[in-house]
This record gives sequence, structure tokens and C-alpha cells, in this order.
Amino acid sequence: MSDTDWNSNLGGGFGLHVPEDEYFHGTGEPVDSLTETWYWNFHVPEAAINCFAYCWVHPTLKVVSSGLMIFKGIKPSHLACELFEYRDYMSKDVIGDNGSDIQLPNSMRVQAIKPLEHVRLTFDDPVRETRVDVDMRAVDVPIMRANNKHFEQLMHVTGDLLLRGETYKVDCYAVRDRSWAEPRPENHNPAPPYTWVTGAFGPDFAFNVGSHDDPARDPDWKDVFPVPARVFNDGWVVVNGEQRRVTSASKITRRTGDRFAPVTHDYSFEDDKGDQYHMTGKLIAQTMWGGWSNTTCHIGLVEWDWNGRKGYGESQEVHWNDYVYKMNQRR
Repeated sequence: MSDTDWNSNLGGGFGLHVPEDEYFHGTGEPVDSLTETWYWNFHVPEAAINCFAYCWVHPTLKVVSSGLMIFKGIKPSHLACELFEYRDYMSKDVIGDNGSDIQLPNSMRVQAIKPLEHVRLTFDDPVRETRVDVDMRAVDVPIMRANNKHFEQLMHVTGDLLLRGETYKVDCYAVRDRSWAEPRPENHNPAPPYTWVTGAFGPDFAFNVGSHDDPARDPDWKDVFPVPARVFNDGWVVVNGEQRRVTSASKITRRTGDRFAPVTHDYSFEDDKGDQYHMTGKLIAQTMWGGWSNTTCHIGLVEWDWNGRKGYGESQEVHWNDYVYKMNQRR
């Protein structure tokens, strides 16, 4: 990324976590773009349902944007989701004193029952016949970046979902994340798409990779953009509870010809023990959303294949103005 390294593990290795990392930190350089976030996820793969829940705090501005979206299958926009309920401008009061009990005006509530171990997410909208009541329990300890300002964590999510009048049981493995104390500038970034994916194949194996397409694998932007200075930014695998850093990764994403939304992902990567992995994935649920106005983010549920073993995870791919503009011009 051109303006910040908030999404990279430039120090290598892993940081250290403490129970207080569950809660609001409110630290960092006091600039307008100072950011603190919570991200929670669950899915019902057999019904192609994905839930994205988020809380984004600007501590300097004392403003919170937060909410959730739940979508079934492929949607053309965020408002086509079965549920989109996200508020952009709220007082920091909604996170309470320390973020242990986040309560939004739209009824979404996230409680840290036991820090870094158990989180409960609830939501109730009788008008849209939608209700969420799920518990997220840690499978492993957090995977902390070397700068001690960001972690991801594999969670076992169980509970109940009522979506537009239809009931579903939730029982999945999903990766949440948490970040604090770093600016997140909203500047334009003249770069090709950046993709962040997770995958879980049960309690014994999960992964995360953040990267651009490998320019050697014929990406759709190869004649439009120069190669980014850093193609691979960050990644990890957890193998039976053992955390390993991804040291190199190559991926190619194939996209639609109209909205340039991801359709498939193909990843090859290696961890710091020398083990190599090849994953192929297809989007089975997806929507578009601008996390902030200078971007479009394609958010979706991926069905992964790893040597015949099936897993599921999140795909979040960010596009900026130059990419979308130039690809439309070429089209």
C-alpha cells in the first residue's frame, strides 16, 4: 500500500498478546485517521450465507461506524443483501467504557464474555424478520503481528440465525480480527486490487494471506499497472495450534468482466517451517461495500479446496478509483 503499512507484518515473527487486547486501547498518534477496529464473522456454508460484522472507531474524532451485513449467494450491491444494517456516524459512547460491551442503536450487541476466549454477538430486527444469537469461542490463542497492534484469531461459532423469516443453525470455524493504534489514511491508492483471505478446515488448520495478484500469473491488470513494490504483505498458518508465519505467497484471482468482482482464488504459499500449500477457492456468497468512500470492497464467503479437503473462509478485496476506471476504459 502506498501510504501506510497497517496491513503488513513488516517486523516478521509474532507479537505478544494480553487479555486487555480484547478491549479498547485508544492509543496512537492523535491524527484524524487513527483507527481501532473489531471484525467478527460467521457463515452457514450449506446455505451460502455469510455474515460480516464490524466496529470501526476513530479515537481522535470520537466517532464510530459499525454494523453488520448478512447475505445469501451473490449480490450486486450491499443493499441487495438480505440484511444490511450499518451506521456511519455514531458517538464513541456505543462502545462503552472499554469496548467489552458494544451496543448499537440498531440492536447489534457484542459482548466480550471472557477476553480473547468468548465473544457473544446478538441482533434483532423484527421488521425484517432477522435475528442473530451466536457465541464465538476461541480455538487457538490470537495470532499477533510483530508490532503488537493487530491480531487474528480462529473461532468456533455456534448459535442461531433467523434471516428474512428462515431459520438456520450456525456451526462454523471463522477468523476474527482486531486492530488499534495505527493511522488508516483514506487517500487514493493508485494500485491494483489487494486481497485479504482467510480459510479454516476445522480446529486443526487455518490460514490467512494478504497480497496482490502475482504479476507472473497473468492478472487482469498486468497491462494497466506497474508491479506493486510489495506483492505479498502478510500471512500465517495455524497447524494443530502451532502458529507459523507465511514467508512467501503467490496468488491469482479471476474476476467478472463487469464489476471485476472475484470469482475464484488460487493460492500457493510457504510457511517458516518450509511446508508448502496450494489452495483453490470459489466465491459462493458475495457483496460489494465501500468501507470508506474512496474504495470498493468485494466481501465474500470462499469455499476452499486443499488437496480434496473442503474448508471455508472470508475474502475481502479492495479496489481503488484508478483500477476500476482503467479497467472500465479498457473494457
